[in-house]
Amino acid sequence: MKQQYTMEIVHTECKPQFIHEYALSRLKSEGYKIAVCSNSIRNTVTTMMDKASLTGYIDLMISNEDVTHGKPDPEMYKLAMKTLGLKPDECLIVEDNENGIKAAKGAGGNLLVVRDVYDTNYTNISSRIKAL
Repeated sequence: MKQQYTMEIVHTECKPQFIHEYALSRLKSEGYKIAVCSNSIRNTVTTMMDKASLTGYIDLMISNEDVTHGKPDPEMYKLAMKTLGLKPDECLIVEDNENGIKAAKGAGGNLLVVRDVYDTNYTNISSRIKAL
């Protein structure tokens, strides 16, 4: 029932938003690799990215089905780093919840904490990259 409810929300709420497409397209054009690491199952992750028109900008999607331990364990982020051939200090992890923040810190990546989905924008991300 949880998955059915989740998918109903995804299909009604997930829509393309300029702020996110712009952020990912700019970051991609600047040569950054982009991954999504989610505690959701793969079908939910891919459906959300497709409905938001973001799939074309993403190099890697990792779901809870790809790891033994979900967040707050850092396994998901470590897998993404390894798969993309990056060291933790070369990564910026954008997170909005306590478990994700713990996982990001545990993986050793740089962190940008956002309050909500609208804080995930090009200005905030590029500013954090420049600060690093």
